[in-house]
Amino acid sequence: MMSSALRQTLTRPLIRQAQIPDLLSCAAILNDYIDATAWLPRVLDRQAIADMFSPALLEKRIIFVAEAGGEIIGYLSMDHEAGFVHALYVHPAARGEGLGKALLDAAGQARPQGFELTVFEPNADALRFYIREGLVEVPDGRKTDTDEGVPTLLLRWKGSAQ
Repeated sequence: MMSSALRQTLTRPLIRQAQIPDLLSCAAILNDYIDATAWLPRVLDRQAIADMFSPALLEKRIIFVAEAGGEIIGYLSMDHEAGFVHALYVHPAARGEGLGKALLDAAGQARPQGFELTVFEPNADALRFYIREGLVEVPDGRKTDTDEGVPTLLLRWKGSAQ
């Protein structure tokens, strides 16, 4: 549950690179999303997901977090090299406040030549959001053989250096 102090600071969230102490909060956001999403089966238990958010992850990925009121309320995880965005999740109580856009903007600043990401096909809200933010679906980018058994669509942001 989000505190009233957090609600008051949503208009001034801080977007920054994650540090080791932030990783468990990121894992909790992902775990809570999986638990709250009926169409997304859990293929890894909560501890296995928490274990993925080890300090070594920061060597492979740039992770941006949205922080408000001292709490991590969203994150974006992107490869250092390829710029592929593996995850963008925002706490349910903080959605619709511009945090997803702010996190995508941070990814665009880190990767002005563009990036790609996948979105679960049933996640219509996320798909609308990404299209509104300028990402386009990649033809033939639909994948059905995911670990979760839920099809994904490949989306691309062409970059600001076009």
